[in-house]
Amino acid sequence: MLEKLTGTTIETQRKWLKFLLARVGHNNLPKLFNYYQSIGWISGSAAEKLLDIASLEKRYKGASWTLSAEEQRISRLFIEKLKGEDIEDSLLNVPFSGKARPDIEKKIQIKPSEHIHPAEKKKMEISIHRREVTINNLEQELEEKYAEIGGLKERIRELEKALLKNQKETMKKKIFMDIMDQNIKLKKAGRGGQNKNPERSKESV
Repeated sequence: MLEKLTGTTIETQRKWLKFLLARVGHNNLPKLFNYYQSIGWISGSAAEKLLDIASLEKRYKGASWTLSAEEQRISRLFIEKLKGEDIEDSLLNVPFSGKARPDIEKKIQIKPSEHIHPAEKKKMEISIHRREVTINNLEQELEEKYAEIGGLKERIRELEKALLKNQKETMKKKIFMDIMDQNIKLKKAGRGGQNKNPERSKESV
């Protein structure tokens, strides 16, 4: 687990954050770090420190906090590097471009020269507000769906591991029972041979 960050690794920290922000955005980074904490990759204090540093980086907005398997592998390499492991810098030279997009705040301005009627202006403001609320609700719903899917995938992986383990245990039990069965048959065969020998000796007399 990455317990704490030091000033000597600030360049690696920023490089990792740029890699993550270009893929999940500032809006999803806390969720990704929560996931890393839940699986024991980073500590809570390290996550807080990284979020503080990320707030100074170029703003990005992403659709989800999830990463591909390859992106998770690279992210893990960054963590190992920050922990002090001997990771070659060439393995961390990855493109920063990702699915997230620069988060540019757009402001709708009404020029005074247009001389819009106050009632019409009020309608426009209400319409814009409703649109923003709808977009925010949809984004929130999408984020929740991605989180749910991520949780389901993790549960499926756990069940697959449990199934594999159960199959191995079942196979071991079957082999053990087969061995026991063969030993019983072998003992019965040995006893049968011993019972027949006295009878044959009597007949010969």
